[in-house]
Amino acid sequence: AQVSGCTAVASCLGHTLSLKGMYGQPRGLCTDAVKRLTSAIESNKPSEKVKFVLMNSAGVSNQGLDESKKVGWAQWSMIGIIRTLVPPHGDNERAAEFLRASIADKNEYVEWSVVRPDSLLDATDITGYTSHVSPLSDPIFNPGKVTRINVAAFMADLIVNKDGVFGEWKYQMPVLYNEADHPKK
Repeated sequence: AQVSGCTAVASCLGHTLSLKGMYGQPRGLCTDAVKRLTSAIESNKPSEKVKFVLMNSAGVSNQGLDESKKVGWAQWSMIGIIRTLVPPHGDNERAAEFLRASIADKNEYVEWSVVRPDSLLDATDITGYTSHVSPLSDPIFNPGKVTRINVAAFMADLIVNKDGVFGEWKYQMPVLYNEADHPKK
C-alpha cells in the first residue's frame, strides 16, 4: 500500500554510526528494505515501470563492471577487512548487487539506479557535481568528496528527469563527486 501509485522510490537508508547501529539489528537493513520495496512495487503491478533510486557508497564495487578486479591489492584487501569488521558495508554491497543481478534490466515493473557518493560533506547550497561510471579515486585511501545536498540534487534529477539523467544512468551505479574535485573531462 505504501508504494501503490508511486512512480519513483528513493532509498537513503543507512546504519547509524554507533556500536548498536553497526553491529546490532537489523543487520540487513538496506538489503531487506530494497527487497521489500521492490517486491511491493512488483505486487502492485504498475502500468509503467517505477524508478528505484538507491543511495549507496563509492566503496561498493559494481560487480557488473568487475570493478573489484580493477583495484590494487591494498584496496582489495582493505575492502575485505571492512566487509568483515563493519557489517553495514556488506549490507550496502548486497543491496546494490540485488538490484544489479536480481532486478537487473529485465524486471517488468522496476527500473533502478544505484548512486554511489564518495565522502559526504555538509553544505547549504548545491554546487557543480559530476557523475562517473566508476570511481576516479580510491574510495579507501584517497577518497573524493561530494556534498549531501549535491547527492540529493542528483537523486531528485534522476527521479524527475526520466529521459535525460535517468536515461543516462538507468541500470547503472554512478559515482558522484563535487565538480571542484573531479571535473568532467
